[in-house]
Amino acid sequence: MNVLLSIKPKYVDEILAGKKIFEFRKSIFKKKDIGKVFIYSSSPVKKIVASFEIARIIADSPQKLWNKCQKYGGIPENDFFEYFKNSDIGYAIEITNLNEFSEPINPYKLKQDFRPPQSYCYLPLDYFENININSIPRIKKQDMVLLESGNEYFSNSDTNKNSSKKHTQTKLSNEDEFQKMPGLSEGLLKNNMIMEERAGWIETELGQVAEIIMGQSPPSSTYNEYGIGLPFFQGKAEFTELHPLVSKWCSEPKKIAESNDILISVRAPVGATNIANQKCCIGRGLAAIRYPDCNKYVFYFLRLIEKELDKKGTGTTFKAISGSVLKSEGIPLAPLPEQRAIVSKIEQLFSELDNGIANLKLAQEQLKVYRQAVLKKAFEGELTKKWREQQTDLPDAGDLLEQIRKEREEAVKASGKKLQKTKPFTEVELTELPRLPEGWGWERLEGVGYWTGGGTPSKQNHSYWNNGDVLWVSPKDMKTTLILDTGDKITKDSIENSSAKWIAKDSILFVVRSGIIRRILPIALAGKNLTTNQDLQSLTLFWGDKDYVFWYCQANEQVIREKCAKDGTTVDNIEVPRLKSYPIAICSLPEQQAIVQEIETRLSVCDKIEQDIKENLEKAEALRQSILKKAFEGKLLNERELAEVRGAEDWEPAEVLLERVKAERAGNGKT
Repeated sequence: MNVLLSIKPKYVDEILAGKKIFEFRKSIFKKKDIGKVFIYSSSPVKKIVASFEIARIIADSPQKLWNKCQKYGGIPENDFFEYFKNSDIGYAIEITNLNEFSEPINPYKLKQDFRPPQSYCYLPLDYFENININSIPRIKKQDMVLLESGNEYFSNSDTNKNSSKKHTQTKLSNEDEFQKMPGLSEGLLKNNMIMEERAGWIETELGQVAEIIMGQSPPSSTYNEYGIGLPFFQGKAEFTELHPLVSKWCSEPKKIAESNDILISVRAPVGATNIANQKCCIGRGLAAIRYPDCNKYVFYFLRLIEKELDKKGTGTTFKAISGSVLKSEGIPLAPLPEQRAIVSKIEQLFSELDNGIANLKLAQEQLKVYRQAVLKKAFEGELTKKWREQQTDLPDAGDLLEQIRKEREEAVKASGKKLQKTKPFTEVELTELPRLPEGWGWERLEGVGYWTGGGTPSKQNHSYWNNGDVLWVSPKDMKTTLILDTGDKITKDSIENSSAKWIAKDSILFVVRSGIIRRILPIALAGKNLTTNQDLQSLTLFWGDKDYVFWYCQANEQVIREKCAKDGTTVDNIEVPRLKSYPIAICSLPEQQAIVQEIETRLSVCDKIEQDIKENLEKAEALRQSILKKAFEGKLLNERELAEVRGAEDWEPAEVLLERVKAERAGNGKT
């Protein structure tokens, strides 16, 4: 996209003479992908006389624009301030690669309906496609070295006589010259154009801005849980959203972080951050980053690049990053007032975002409560109460138990398996069970199906695992309620030569041995014939609706987990005999199917809402990253906010700030 810019002839003459390098505007282009700017010299010339490229655009208050650009502004002071008299913000377009046309273009011949823009208009890239434009180069980018010293700009001819002046920003237009400048780290060149848009910013390294203290673990004999010594943090495990939680102390700390230091995880996982809210001891899994001027500016930048830092981790057992990697990490440094304003704006936006996220998470919790309420009412018979009232020939509990007995006998004959008799309920057990609707009864899970354990074929026999096509379910696969695929697969031959067994499709799978049982008991349906490892038990029904039994177990998951937990084991276990004998409420098959329909109708609505919430939470996290990205590209603050921070008493270019930080650290004996 190109731009056609209307400029009065007297100012066009100043531009073509090389006396005017800055064109001033009250408003600026909204589009960012500007290729060339064509100069339309307004009445009485009324022709397009030249083109140029934009080196940068400076946005600031009129007074500061004048202070910075007056030498090459090409406009008298009175005219300048008269033009901006009602404006709080102004723009200076820096001209480079200026080309004067040897034959100015008459736009009225080019387009009969041509209308000159009041200020500017956009032109398509092919607007001058059929015109032979011969140009006279006037100002080439490689011929310009602008040195900003205080409020003055100097051309090449002025450079030597002013070289002794201390300058705060150097802009070399030639990339080769830029690369030859000493002391510039890799990556500055590619960020040059971005930095030009961020007035007063510089690209530097984290180790230049902040002090970095790598953690060191003290002897374990100095750890305690009684508050003796300093709080001791070892890694991400103690992190929360902002400040770490204290669980142990250290009486002989090796490395210390001060309050407000940024704590960053440097060993698996790499990149997570918190802020110390008290003096503390840090182990080798952490580093402390000390930047007292505006610690949250660095903190939020590290949050932005967390994933990038994690990718830089190396190591076979644990990924980790060294202090040198951390110190050499690039960081865009803004002037200090702008840092504070950026942090304030981030936290304002994050606060609004967090409120939205909190509402979404509250809705998630309410959905969980609703799901449990639906399941509870379903197996109390409430959802099918009207359905039962319309039926005339429902079996009673005795009839149901007789049906189960017959189905059991037929299953034994068909499978050849021996099934132990189901232990009847005692009077005490029955009195402790919930009251059921008329016609319902109680049976044990082992009474409606047979149970099968799992096994693992030898890992040393690669033929059992290579190119296998039989699903082999382990606890890590039990993340969905319908198993259709697994991470590992085995061969059919391995089933015949190991403890692995075929489990029929529609069987109900239970994890009975895994650390996850501390929080939840995973239960799923087999979507096809498969096998499991020894950490699962499978219930294959010979009576009842599979979905009814599955939902019943889901409804009672927490109670099953609590009542069937195996005592005195180091790994979380479910005691299988207790699981097999767990009671299940039984009703007629037609009512089971009606209950399943009622459950799934209601929960399908929950699933849709849950998916919407999940997507919105993902969008919120993406928005959080977008906010951080814009912040460190210098695009988060609006024009009014930028003008305000640039008018602050302590505003100074980041280059000056960095030199001051270095001097202070050198004075303290730190590098």
